[in-house]
Amino acid sequence: MSTKEKEETRAKIIAAAKEEFFLYGFEKSSLRRICTKAGCTTGAIYFFFKDKDELFCEIANQVLLPVQHAIAEHIVQDKNQIDEGFSTDFEHEKILADKLVDILYSHYEESMILLTKSVGSSLENISDRFVAELEKEYGELARLYAQQEGKSVDEYMVHWLSHLNVEAYIHLVTHEKDVNEAKKRTRKIMLFIVKGWMDCILM
Repeated sequence: MSTKEKEETRAKIIAAAKEEFFLYGFEKSSLRRICTKAGCTTGAIYFFFKDKDELFCEIANQVLLPVQHAIAEHIVQDKNQIDEGFSTDFEHEKILADKLVDILYSHYEESMILLTKSVGSSLENISDRFVAELEKEYGELARLYAQQEGKSVDEYMVHWLSHLNVEAYIHLVTHEKDVNEAKKRTRKIMLFIVKGWMDCILM
């Protein structure tokens, strides 16, 4: 099989798997049906992917990795601005909100697969992992701000607002199909969360 043929076969498998996972979810999806749709053998799938979970992750990562990168980049910017104090610049948050919506909606099927079809896969608890990561990073930021202000951090509120942040995007993607409406709603949600951070994290 030539390199071009391998690339074409792999692309057909991914396209068929995306349709399968979207329709049936990870647990009920069948590699046999994926093979039939892709016009290949199970051996071809195992040539490219270790198992069904790795195939699922290949599709989910099309949205997951850009989202993780955007959030990590945003957190780095926050840390670089730490000397300026607790930021009240909502424009910074609006840019992130718009960027995340663009990523989620430009990969809408992959987003739905990751957020609603991942039961049984290694990404089943991805929302909890996002909450934990945000809580870790924003908790660190809050403690640095608290030192500057001579205050302490309400750790429960760090956790709660991190959880709210993640759930806001999940609810948005699963309930609002129009990207422009999603951006309008997200900006309001982020404004609410930012104000919550400013008013409730430090005490």
